[in-house]
Amino acid sequence: MGDSREPGLLVRVPASSANLGSAFDTAAVALELYLEVRCLWIPEGGVELEYHGPDAERVPLGQDNLICRGMAEVTGEAAGGVRLVVRSQIPIGAGLGSSAAALVAGVLIGAEMDGGVHSRGELLGVAARLEGHPDNAAAALLGGFVVAAETTSEVLTRRTDLPSQLRFVIATPALALPTSTSRAVLPSSYDRQDVTWNLQRAALLTAAFFSDPLSLSPELFSDRLHQGRRAQLVPGIADCLDVRHPDLLGVFLSGAGSSVVGVVRGSEGEVSELFREAFAGAGISASTRVASGDNRGAQVRRIEIPA
Repeated sequence: MGDSREPGLLVRVPASSANLGSAFDTAAVALELYLEVRCLWIPEGGVELEYHGPDAERVPLGQDNLICRGMAEVTGEAAGGVRLVVRSQIPIGAGLGSSAAALVAGVLIGAEMDGGVHSRGELLGVAARLEGHPDNAAAALLGGFVVAAETTSEVLTRRTDLPSQLRFVIATPALALPTSTSRAVLPSSYDRQDVTWNLQRAALLTAAFFSDPLSLSPELFSDRLHQGRRAQLVPGIADCLDVRHPDLLGVFLSGAGSSVVGVVRGSEGEVSELFREAFAGAGISASTRVASGDNRGAQVRRIEIPA
């Protein structure tokens, strides 16, 4: 006797690393770490949610889950009639876009439940509004290197693929940094010279990603708006931002932290060790991993799931 099978969805969304130093709240890259959601329609109503991944104790399993919030925002009603099995490689509170990935997964599932009538542009707008800024959501949905800006009615984006020669060394200290805490240390206004400093480098950084990513250099990631203030919240971050190596094209605080990311064209092991040593010198243990860029963005496909 064959297995009884039911139609469902498989949604796969990449992690993302935003800000890239100078491009504060403007740009992000998608990374080959994934949030995967298997969605099965169930007749009982309500939501059954099962989570497997980092920081499980911090993940709500009901309507407060960000996947459910994304679904509800698209359909206009509380998520119901679904079983969600979530498997994640993305740590929470580490600046790697865990909330954006969950919201993007949710709006994509909600769009399928709503008949598939929503464009990706509309769904990006929903996810960015729930997230509070567009950069992580844009990278998670579209993949690659993305620059994004919000208007009163839409999110404007431009993207380009990340070359396979670039790799991203991610150093995550054993100390989470909530986005709310990281944002609270930022001032309400900035000196014009500091803003101009960042604008110059962000423009050059974007041009380099679109024209010749292997020409990136640490100066293009240099920042005067947010990294210095946030680095004070976690010992070792400032030392990581000062790391230099011939194959290290740039280093930056990932999102609101606490991870630090180095863009490399080789010597991943050596750069990883330099980051671990920088955190260890401040008395903080840290794990490192190496990821390639993701150029596909969020993927949705119909599957059969054993009932």
